[in-house]
Amino acid sequence: MKEKVLFALTTLILASCSNVPTREERLDATEKATNRTLDQNQDAFRSCIQDAVKRSPSLDGRATLVWIQNEDGFVKNPRIREMSFKDSAFEECILSKIKAMKFPPSAEDSRAKVSLELVVK
Repeated sequence: MKEKVLFALTTLILASCSNVPTREERLDATEKATNRTLDQNQDAFRSCIQDAVKRSPSLDGRATLVWIQNEDGFVKNPRIREMSFKDSAFEECILSKIKAMKFPPSAEDSRAKVSLELVVK
């Protein structure tokens, strides 16, 4: 009788392990969640861009925003890595918006370096 119970228990444990997502699947889920959060917050960035264009109507360029997203989804060390135009108010606006965002926790329980390119026209 003990052998049957042990066999059934072993089968149950093995069956439950087969549904564990791979590392790649967990990273993909984290990336999708980050992209959803950014999509949901487009208006915050759009307002910074619109204000910059109001200050300089002929403004045309790109800015690359980078930050570390910790395992809990908080933004750490955001900065503008590259910007093809000068506008300190735009930089301050973008940085304040990204600092205020909260992303879903990382599926890998690790930090991620995130990069976002903003187009200003």
